[in-house]
Amino acid sequence: MGHGRQAMSKLLASKQPINAVICSIDLLAQGVMAEAQANGLRVPQDIAVMGFGDLEFAAHTYPRLSTVNVDGGRIGLRTAELLLQRIEGSLGRREHVEDVGFRVVPREST
Repeated sequence: MGHGRQAMSKLLASKQPINAVICSIDLLAQGVMAEAQANGLRVPQDIAVMGFGDLEFAAHTYPRLSTVNVDGGRIGLRTAELLLQRIEGSLGRREHVEDVGFRVVPREST
């Protein structure tokens, strides 16, 4: 959260017009919202904020944080399966890309 506040502080100090901030994890987004609000900005009226991960607290921030939901359990399980296949030699050495999907969770911060 502190890194999100620091990053938002730098963005605001740049005096560049900002309409939205998209973060790589919900915790950064929470910090961005806190810093924006501490500087008198209204979320989402003055600036929209989007997180990633749909962490449990995202639905309970003020305003509630819009985010991207990914199935972390599925990613972890599939990663373990692929790792075991590579160790056993049945996967080979080629690059493996797998789409596990995502879901945008629109809430009040956007």
